[in-house]
Amino acid sequence: MKKLLVILAAAGLLFAMSSCDKKCTCKTYAAGVVLTESEVVLDKDNTSVKKCSDMNTVATLNGDESTKTGYECK
Repeated sequence: MKKLLVILAAAGLLFAMSSCDKKCTCKTYAAGVVLTESEVVLDKDNTSVKKCSDMNTVATLNGDESTKTGYECK
């Protein structure tokens, strides 16, 4: 009986987590400086964006973080 309850609780937790919209923290950079910071909610029904990093457009020169420019979400 205890095993059944544990399995049902785990299934319920997975179901509850999968039905929620995901929140991403996004920043806009220009020359390594954060210009804006916002929170974006990914709609579970949206088929074009599955994860936060799908919205990234950030670029750097030779991997130098101080030159980061673009939009980055985590």
